[in-house]
Amino acid sequence: MNIETLRDTFFHCRANKRLSRDNSYFEIHWERDLVRLCEDLNARDLVPLLYSFIRLYPCPREVNACQMPTKILQDYFDLRVRPLVEAKLTDRTFNNRKGFGPEVAVNGLLADIYEMSEGFTKDCWVIGRDIQAYFPSALLSRAYENHRELIEAGYPEGEERDDLLYILLRTVYAYPQDNAHIASPREMWNLIPKGKSVVFNDDPKHGAALGNQFWQVSQNYDINEFDHRQVRNDLRYRRFVDDKRWVVANKEAGLVYVNAEEKWMEETYGYKSHPRKRSCQHYSKGGYFLGYYFKFDRIYISNRVVRKASGRIRQWNRLASPWRLDHFIGCVNSYLGRCKNVNGYAVIRNLVDKVSPEWLRFCSYDDRRKCLRANPGFTHNELLCRKYHFVYHKRKRNGTTRNHQPAGI
Repeated sequence: MNIETLRDTFFHCRANKRLSRDNSYFEIHWERDLVRLCEDLNARDLVPLLYSFIRLYPCPREVNACQMPTKILQDYFDLRVRPLVEAKLTDRTFNNRKGFGPEVAVNGLLADIYEMSEGFTKDCWVIGRDIQAYFPSALLSRAYENHRELIEAGYPEGEERDDLLYILLRTVYAYPQDNAHIASPREMWNLIPKGKSVVFNDDPKHGAALGNQFWQVSQNYDINEFDHRQVRNDLRYRRFVDDKRWVVANKEAGLVYVNAEEKWMEETYGYKSHPRKRSCQHYSKGGYFLGYYFKFDRIYISNRVVRKASGRIRQWNRLASPWRLDHFIGCVNSYLGRCKNVNGYAVIRNLVDKVSPEWLRFCSYDDRRKCLRANPGFTHNELLCRKYHFVYHKRKRNGTTRNHQPAGI
């Protein structure tokens, strides 16, 4: 691999993580470190750079992330192998795919309910199952073989194929048990349920590193044959990572079929269904899927997301300042955008009412667009002009320009 290709991959990889801690450290000497990374790759002497920590919200969970050099190589791998994976997937899985996502999955589930109930006029049931310890139970050798077959079938023999196979080898067999830096106090691992940890499971054959880009895609492709079985049987089926939903017209026959598919999955892949995350209820009672509540043709945001949004607004209310306005508006609008895409208009009004009057000096609520926007004199360009003493040339409608000097704060 040449340094120009690796440089372009680095620019692509950092596009949405410029302010992350990993990228900030890497950019201090990014030219030197990029040359070292290229030399290590060509010499087949890569060292996995992983670190593990505990995320407490919404529940204690182990995350095994990687530093920027490893992220660059995974991004290089993803740009070239993802199209091969996408060609194999069905349209019933929605994790980590462009044009797919939680909202698309929930809307598809409602479409299945509408179809099976013939316009909410007949009975149908929604059956839900969840895989227990999906990432910690992943078999490393199966992930390696799945992607090796794709690479060998999609790329001719040469340097590029060899680079991809080597990156695949070092990514799959990174062994967080031995190589991950522990970034959280070891006592926090006592909060993790048994079987949920990869770093302390003492099983080198199993364990996907949750937090790595490669494993997010790999685990979506891991049970691809299971998805194809549901499509071939013409079932109304949706899956997001390990969360699965079926819509059936016959309750008893549907439960028998789902139980048989659970046994087939355990025998084929070794995955077991979570004993406490099993559901089967009539569509008229509604349900919960991917952070959304649904009932008939209505979708509501979950209470957990609403509580998180309220907490973030309370935090921001103590930091009211025009120089933090961009971050505040971006944070709040991210929650308002999720609410306005569903039936969450009352939630939007309640969240906006929690915004401190101090912030309303610098921004206001646009009821038409259902979002916050900066007041005149406090837009991004005007704040930059005020900070660096620039003269902002504002364009009029007739094409002429005039000097615009924003007023002082």
